[in-house]
Amino acid sequence: MGLIAETSHALKEPSKWSINSFLLMNTIVFALAGICKGFDEANIACLVVQSQFRVAFGVDEQSPDEYADTKGWIVSIFTAGAIFGCLACLPVNDRLGRRWSLRVSTLIYAAGVVGQGLSRGNLSAFYASRFIAGFGSGGITVVPAMYISEIAPKRIRGLLAIQYSTCQQLGTVFGFFFNYGITKAYAGHDRQWMLPTLLQLVPAMIWGFGTFLCVESPRWLLYVGRRAQAIATVSRLRGLPDGHTEVMADIQIMESQILYEREAVVGSTQWDLVKELLIPIENRRRFLLVFMSHLFSQWSGASAITQYLPTIFGYLNIPDETASLATGLYAVVKFISCLIFSLLVIDFIGRRRSLMTGITLQITTLVYLACYLGIASTMTAAHIAETPSVSQASTAAVAAIFIHGVGWNIGWYGMPYLIGAEVYPIRIRSLAVSMGMAFHWAFFFGCSRATPDMLEVMQQWGAFAFFACMCFLSLIYVFFAMPDTTGRSLESLDGLFQRPWYTVYQVAYAKNDNMGSVA
Repeated sequence: MGLIAETSHALKEPSKWSINSFLLMNTIVFALAGICKGFDEANIACLVVQSQFRVAFGVDEQSPDEYADTKGWIVSIFTAGAIFGCLACLPVNDRLGRRWSLRVSTLIYAAGVVGQGLSRGNLSAFYASRFIAGFGSGGITVVPAMYISEIAPKRIRGLLAIQYSTCQQLGTVFGFFFNYGITKAYAGHDRQWMLPTLLQLVPAMIWGFGTFLCVESPRWLLYVGRRAQAIATVSRLRGLPDGHTEVMADIQIMESQILYEREAVVGSTQWDLVKELLIPIENRRRFLLVFMSHLFSQWSGASAITQYLPTIFGYLNIPDETASLATGLYAVVKFISCLIFSLLVIDFIGRRRSLMTGITLQITTLVYLACYLGIASTMTAAHIAETPSVSQASTAAVAAIFIHGVGWNIGWYGMPYLIGAEVYPIRIRSLAVSMGMAFHWAFFFGCSRATPDMLEVMQQWGAFAFFACMCFLSLIYVFFAMPDTTGRSLESLDGLFQRPWYTVYQVAYAKNDNMGSVA
């Protein structure tokens, strides 16, 4: 049953306690934390093309090659910090709970934001502050999704969980449009880059203080032996009295899961679990699938395009003011498409088909952009504007960037998270998911760091050709190795991953899976 169908069915059931204002408030507070990642991507994309920012930090005299290197570090150092942040927050999650884990991560992130905004032209301080903000952001990317999945009733869990991803795209909208308005209001003044940077504190304060209105995860309360408090928490979240059958049923399910998890890892060290993840062939193939999903997701070019979008619009000879507005519209398109396709498209065409559709859109648009930039690089801006056919091709190139963003939302944007949450046995799931997030940020860092150099050294068009090749390789990999996990049991997945990865396409869909293992 798909997300829309599940939600509709849940809301039509006789029970009226699936969703209520208190549950929504808790969900919204934690979902808002998704804003930080999108806000930073959009904000830093705008800052690195501002002349006032370059003057303030003394990099305005650098050559294009030198500034490409500087720009790469300015953007990517945030993601480097996030690699360590997402790993460091896991023990805090277990010891202090979800609320305090988010609060600590938010404080670290806020400290980094303040450091960036008040660095006063000191590039080393700006680097250090961005690393600190990224460290906090790493924790912020782990905790909310976990918390929402633990407080939501099963019938509407998908609907509530998707709000975190939507808020990430909402943060991109904020980042681009705040920069657009502030740039127009304070052109030529340091406030042009300081204000939008410091404005990231506003949503952080909202969700940070909002956590004091939220309850702790009932699953964590049970995990640390606070059963009475867990029952009271579930009662508030469901809008039901203590001892209600629906409340006790939820508590029993959580207790059974916790008992199973503890029994699954009893007597095992972390090294034992690492070996179990990488040595048995079915687990190793699971890990490879998630690893490749994160790799292709980041190196498909979508995140890099968002982070360097004003720079890319400059290559398309779009005036600065028009480029600023276009970046804001790009963020709006990604936000809307994320919401629509997460709720509707995956429901109707399935995860595997959705992914292949999105990758195909990315390939088509990236090839067009590479061809256009390769041809237009020999033309002047005046020639492009005065030649109708070339001017139309330039407009189509801008449209291709928007379509590319939509393609990523259909496909690679959320797929690694869905797959990582579904394919692992419970015994190694926590370790595997945390390793997957570390690889996610590592690939994000690599792509962010390399993109400005690629755009400079590969004469712009070559970078898009490279991303197109990566998308093409990912399409081939998806066709042969990516199963559609919808409707499959864990036992079915065990058999699926015992066969060679390049034969998974034969049983990609559950209805075609005869469970014939070809190890």
